[in-house]
Amino acid sequence: MRPAIALLLVLGLLLGPGYYAYSLLLSGQATGSIEMTERASRWVTTDGTILRFASGQAYKPVALSLSPDMNRVVFRLHFNFPESSSVRDAVELHFQATLIQLDHTVLERPIQLRVTKAGTQKMDIGPLEIPYPAEYLFLLEESGNPELIPILKLELIEKVETPVRAVVWAGMALLIIAVLIVLRDAMQAMRSGRSH
Repeated sequence: MRPAIALLLVLGLLLGPGYYAYSLLLSGQATGSIEMTERASRWVTTDGTILRFASGQAYKPVALSLSPDMNRVVFRLHFNFPESSSVRDAVELHFQATLIQLDHTVLERPIQLRVTKAGTQKMDIGPLEIPYPAEYLFLLEESGNPELIPILKLELIEKVETPVRAVVWAGMALLIIAVLIVLRDAMQAMRSGRSH
């Protein structure tokens, strides 16, 4: 492979998929974590609102103070299944994550986990733009009666970067150009081999 083509491939990978993955998965800073252990089918919030969960139990709602200077925000859930968890066959667990501000649902996301062994699984919810400073409630509701109960931790990641689309598209364009050149050279080599 010619050095110029290799350079195109490397630049394309860095500016396209590499930069995009970095922005969403590696940028940002963790500002705190909360252990979520208590579960019930009914919770009373600090303002006296009663939350009932018909489909199963929910973890105790977590109150969060969020503001625009934290943008963008990601809620990272750590589901830890200790060695004592008896996992003979694969187990599927279903949850519903919800972020509420007053009576308004800001974010709602179903979560499905496939558990085959003990260990920790991470799930990111977001990123989310916070429009104004306010108190929010983070809820995590179980669906049905789960066969396994994980040890759960909520981690708040703030200042997650927004990928610049022009950079991502430029990287993808470089990748496509490099691949087309490689294909063209391969076809020319095949034709010249047949002609001899």
